[in-house]
Amino acid sequence: MPTKSTKKFPKISIVMPSFNQVDYIERSIRSIIYQDYPNLEFIVIDGNSNDGTKEILDKYKDNFSFYISEKDNGQSDALNKGFSYATGDIYGWLNSDDLYLPNSLFLISSLFLKNHDKKIIFGDWLSIDKNDRILDFNHAFDFNLNHFKYEGFHLNAQSMFWRSEVHKNFSGFEIDLYNTMDYQMIMEFGINEGEKSFLRAPYVFGAFRRYTGQKTSNFNQRVLKEHKKIASKYFYYDKYSFRGEIKRLIYRARRAIWYLYRGGFLNLLRRIKLAYFS
Repeated sequence: MPTKSTKKFPKISIVMPSFNQVDYIERSIRSIIYQDYPNLEFIVIDGNSNDGTKEILDKYKDNFSFYISEKDNGQSDALNKGFSYATGDIYGWLNSDDLYLPNSLFLISSLFLKNHDKKIIFGDWLSIDKNDRILDFNHAFDFNLNHFKYEGFHLNAQSMFWRSEVHKNFSGFEIDLYNTMDYQMIMEFGINEGEKSFLRAPYVFGAFRRYTGQKTSNFNQRVLKEHKKIASKYFYYDKYSFRGEIKRLIYRARRAIWYLYRGGFLNLLRRIKLAYFS
């Protein structure tokens, strides 16, 4: 039963998949528990780490609603397992090397209470280095499903929350996706719930860490194979045809307009330089 101090706050379930992130996981945990959100369900699924991560998890285990450390089949498997234990009204997923910004959970709770017709709320996000220094401020764009299909990310799963009903409609993370499970999730949310269910909020909720050696640092053949698998699953395989290339260019122009709109002309020039001349 909710107490008087918690019943006015919707329960937020945060799932953290973990494997051998001893250098970062304590900061990730603290970014959640130091929110001091009064109705938090914090679920940690560790893949039997062997680098000292489990000792850190044991240190904070009293802050977890559910915690298990056992061999699994990767991050997608851990996420499926974690969300199967979630009982909240609002869901979120934070990687064990990323961060939530202070007050994010109170903000997202308020936004969902004020926007009953919205099912997925997302904001801007930071890119940070291994020492938490800010590398970039990333502006999110209003969600467009075809843009997401044919051109790519314009929001970040580490700065996004969704109602429990959205996850109940989700088919689950494909176990053999090693890099692109966030792309699959957002794709299916867009297909199932529709673009009008998304709300872009003018806040930064999360920080995505970039560092040498992380599995998302390089686009490679594995990632391409995974994207093709997702395109086949959700019936837009024309992405890899001439027609799809034309669509990509159209949505690349939309990206440029959003860079200009959200960050100004200098931001647009900087993004072009990063994309084509770095």
